[in-house]
Amino acid sequence: MSDPKSQSADAWSRYWASGALHSCPNAFAGNYDDEIREHWMQFFSRLPDGARLLDIGTGNGAVAFLALDAGRLLGRTFHVEGIDAAAIDPAAAARRHGIEAGTVAFHGGRSFEETEFPSHRFDAVSSQFAVEYGNVAKGLGEAARILKPGGRAGFVIHHAQSEALEVARAELRVFDFLRDDAPLLLESCELLKNLLPAGSAGELASLMQDSALQAQDRKVHELLRRVAEFARTRPNAAFAEDIAKQVALTFRRITETGPVSALERLVILGEEMAAHRSRLLAICEAAHDQQDIEGFCRLANLAGFSVEAPRVLRRGGTDLLGWTVLVTRRE
Repeated sequence: MSDPKSQSADAWSRYWASGALHSCPNAFAGNYDDEIREHWMQFFSRLPDGARLLDIGTGNGAVAFLALDAGRLLGRTFHVEGIDAAAIDPAAAARRHGIEAGTVAFHGGRSFEETEFPSHRFDAVSSQFAVEYGNVAKGLGEAARILKPGGRAGFVIHHAQSEALEVARAELRVFDFLRDDAPLLLESCELLKNLLPAGSAGELASLMQDSALQAQDRKVHELLRRVAEFARTRPNAAFAEDIAKQVALTFRRITETGPVSALERLVILGEEMAAHRSRLLAICEAAHDQQDIEGFCRLANLAGFSVEAPRVLRRGGTDLLGWTVLVTRRE
């Protein structure tokens, strides 16, 4: 059996390779703004000139870049590093979004539970939507180890009732529909497998005279219709219509590309869908309710931190974004 943690890292690697700057690409223009930005700017403002900061679960560097912004605004130099278990390319993402990447040292393929840094190296640790995905107790212990006595750590953690979680749950229901009620991709791939012997457009047309293949083709077209209708009548289901459009386009071009290339295209689409679903499941499993966040604070205390009371972070005073927890490494 494959390692679930490895599967999650692979899914996030695929996501970061798309060039996204952070995990909420449709909610924020460019890098984070509003309350998330304000939260981190306040956290970074307490760091002295020359401070060393580690951003864990950095993704493509959104929070690390905010730290550089804070340093420039404050007239201070921060030495920033970022780690993530996934493969990441923050420099490319920064170029894509017109962000000055600065001198942040990023390390992909590195777990926050075992950072590989020497003890007492950092003055501060930042983490947004990261530690809750792994072994929290081990991760907090590692954060305490690499922080200097008196060093601070700030965490933004998924809230079980946040808008992001509601969207994730809704999208998972769409995936359930595509798997159980309208298996469009499965049926499309089965049809293409039966068309693989065709080496030319003429042979393809000849094969399609077979009544069984015609029945498969009709089934695929009916599933295309059902998926498109479902997507138009359900919230947070627009990506299902995009999937249907990609499948339909693949079949329209089959005489040009051939069935082998068409099947390869749909296999890649299936891998992308699986990665998306894996990320959604991970988000839902990582979300913290009131009881969970209290447990997080207890673990932080056991790891050697003095813990401030957790707060709820909202956008515009209404939209629930997550929990914030601030801790200080005891002397």
